[in-house]
Amino acid sequence: MKKILILEDNISHMKGMVKMMESIPEVEIYEATNIKDAHELLLYNDFNLFLIDIILDSQKTGDVSGIEFVKMLRESKRYQFIPIIFITALKDPYLSTFREFHCYAYIEKPVKEEELLKTVKEALEYPEPNAAPETVFFRKDGVLFSVKAKDITHITVGRRGVNVYTTKDCMKLSYKPISEILKELKSDTFIQCSRSTIVNRAYIENVDLSNRYLKLKNNDEIVEIGSVMKKYFRQGL
Repeated sequence: MKKILILEDNISHMKGMVKMMESIPEVEIYEATNIKDAHELLLYNDFNLFLIDIILDSQKTGDVSGIEFVKMLRESKRYQFIPIIFITALKDPYLSTFREFHCYAYIEKPVKEEELLKTVKEALEYPEPNAAPETVFFRKDGVLFSVKAKDITHITVGRRGVNVYTTKDCMKLSYKPISEILKELKSDTFIQCSRSTIVNRAYIENVDLSNRYLKLKNNDEIVEIGSVMKKYFRQGL
């Protein structure tokens, strides 16, 4: 199931686009009318496509806050190359959007259903870099074990070794630097939140950056976000 985030301040336009896309199979559409709500959705979801209105505050002269939001997205490793479609009333946003932020496409208002569906479907087929591998392999006592990546909730590294936590159990392995584990995972689905912990973003239920901790889904354990990693963790989300 692929996830689409629409950032559009005009609720009528938002509802219209959502209705137009009802026929697209295997997608979940999320709605945000402002950047604050969009940031909140980013904390708990891993999006495959963005539809963003360039002007999010029509009462503010010269507003281009949608572009500012995209600039933030492109600074995140996770969303560096994810397709973004601008929805705009501007006649020629090409120079400020396509070239600088590698925008996938832009659609002029009023939005036409045929154009929207065609562009969205094409963008959803765009190959995503660093997609999570289906299977991750770990070596224990000379034996190679396979674990489905989607089942790994988090991994901790300590002096006594490595613990790979899954939805079913915990696999204890010999010590290995966290940097090597991240290279083996080969995916932005997994994000380092401290010097000793890697989490699967799909299992993040709640994030408290002020107090530097997060809670995982179906797990009572509180995971600390390291003070040094706080900035990079925020960008990684």
